[in-house]
Amino acid sequence: MRIELSTWPAVEDYFARGNDLVVMAIGSTEEHGRHNPLGTDTLAPNLLLEKIDAALGEDVLIAPTIPFGNADDLLGFPGTLSIGYDLLRSLVRTLSMQLYDYGARRFLFINGHGPNIKPISSVCEELNRRGCLAARADWWLMAGELNPAWGGGHGGAEETAAVMAVDPSLVDASELGPMALANDISDELPTSGWDNVEFKGAHVAIPRDACRYAGNGWIGPDDPANANPEWGGQMMDGVASYLIDFIGALRRAPLPAPMPVRTIKAYGGNSDK
Repeated sequence: MRIELSTWPAVEDYFARGNDLVVMAIGSTEEHGRHNPLGTDTLAPNLLLEKIDAALGEDVLIAPTIPFGNADDLLGFPGTLSIGYDLLRSLVRTLSMQLYDYGARRFLFINGHGPNIKPISSVCEELNRRGCLAARADWWLMAGELNPAWGGGHGGAEETAAVMAVDPSLVDASELGPMALANDISDELPTSGWDNVEFKGAHVAIPRDACRYAGNGWIGPDDPANANPEWGGQMMDGVASYLIDFIGALRRAPLPAPMPVRTIKAYGGNSDK
């Protein structure tokens, strides 16, 4: 049951029937290699929502997807649109508090982008203090746990297969190519992965814009040339089935007792409300 396709009396009735669970997908608009669309991190969670909606129908309330995330380090790639940590946290918190006022007490955030994790988690913590259960499901990490063959990096075979599950024509096969890490910090500090350099056998993060080192934009152990729609379909079906079962478990779990709520100041510190 999607909020944007429902009337307000239908949403009112959902909560009046004793339901208190809301699902919200949070994606991103950012580069995923030269071959993948900028909406990869939104397309994949949206496909999971479609499968959840088809399975549960009127028994689950689905909020509109947020298509923008915390992707400041990818702004060097044209078309990337980032709202950053603070605005994403504020947006998710504002919408969650409105849903809370309507009767929501159980929240499932389906996340499509790694740097969204901290702002979503901050909102989950505040909701928990208010007596809610709020879960964050990072679909691409869960996929690799459900089946190690599905795991991967940024814009690699895992995410390319997910896009193919949505629409294979969205992947530009002519732009597929090997990972191209570039621009080492120095001869002693070669780029070794996302943000990282290698030094004497260990890795140290030197955070910087990804366009300085990501080459063609994808990073990971999973070559996107190995992706195919069958992999994507099986993976997204598997993750969706898991989330449907998880929603049942989240509904059956007891709510926590409320505790003092702390809000986040503009500079990032905590204060009692």
